Amino acid sequence: MYKILGSDGNEYGPVSVEQVKKWIAENRVEKKTPVIPDGALDWVFLESLPEFAGAFEPPAPRPSPMPSSAGAAKPGDGLNTIIPYKNARALAAYYLGVFSVIPPIGALLGIPALVLGVAGLRFRRRNPEAGGRVHAWIGIVLGSLFGFGYLALIALVIIAGIVHRRSMR
Repeated sequence: MYKILGSDGNEYGPVSVEQVKKWIAENRVEKKTPVIPDGALDWVFLESLPEFAGAFEPPAPRPSPMPSSAGAAKPGDGLNTIIPYKNARALAAYYLGVFSVIPPIGALLGIPALVLGVAGLRFRRRNPEAGGRVHAWIGIVLGSLFGFGYLALIALVIIAGIVHRRSMR
């Protein structure tokens, strides 16, 4: 029989081994829960008692129908927030938008960044767990700004050249 010191500061018990194991399974107690066995003089942690050591071992992994790679991120681990690997359109839009800042290639990369950004937002709307909203918007904004900006600048240079050539005649 055991007495358990709950997280609320109250003592519970005496309870049997089976009851404590049930509480472990229900996550009502944890490894660091203080417990005092019958006849003991001091409190110890639940994990230090050999009769409960196996109860805290994680369950064996269930076989997955899909093959998994060793480095693959699990849902909810936050990696998809930083790098939206589940939404390649948004990720590509982001990089194209960032590199569209470079003047010689900005006109070529800006428009695809805009198109992929919109596609990334549509994909995220159908698959919210895919993430990538911010990356898609960065691609849309930078792609639009620099892609069309550089195209306008190129058009102005061409028009200025034509006007200058005509005025020289």
